[in-house]
Amino acid sequence: MKIEKILIYGSSSLAEKTISVLEKEYELVGHVPSENPVIAGKVNLPVVDESVDHDIKLSLQYNKRINNIENAFNVHTGLLPMYGGVDILYHTLKSFGVYEQGVTFHKMSRDFDYGQIVSKVTYPACSRDTVLDLYKRLDAVCPNFVLSSLKLLEILSEDDINKCYAEKPRIFKRGKIDPEDDQEYKDTLIELRKQYER
Repeated sequence: MKIEKILIYGSSSLAEKTISVLEKEYELVGHVPSENPVIAGKVNLPVVDESVDHDIKLSLQYNKRINNIENAFNVHTGLLPMYGGVDILYHTLKSFGVYEQGVTFHKMSRDFDYGQIVSKVTYPACSRDTVLDLYKRLDAVCPNFVLSSLKLLEILSEDDINKCYAEKPRIFKRGKIDPEDDQEYKDTLIELRKQYER
């Protein structure tokens, strides 16, 4: 697949850092901002809509549905198929015996987190960790992982992706957390925002 122009969806801190790596290799034609990202970043790309000329759409913690998913890919901040849904880092720590977490680069489908997986990377999750610990690891691996995934995508054909991942993955969805009901989660969000937002 030929990739020159990328339309970015998302405006989180993680999107900001990933964009700084990608802009050295690709033409980033603009971005569609998230609505109230949990950890906001500063994205220095023009705000555009999907009518702008692009080869692929890349979702980086975008928090709305993308209706036209032709040539659309998502960076999911959890390991698919086990960790679909939202608030993945929190759910990782609440799951008994989980020793790793990671990031998944996948083709988007009509159903959230069900598209064909292109690549994954993992990092350790320890019993003593906090969401902040996992977020720092995610923050360290994600930008270059996305670049590597795009390079991999360039040498794969759509047929390659479809043949390699013909079966629909089994997703274990976890519900969204209401911070008002979970003081630990609320405290974690406050700490994350302090450390990552400028």
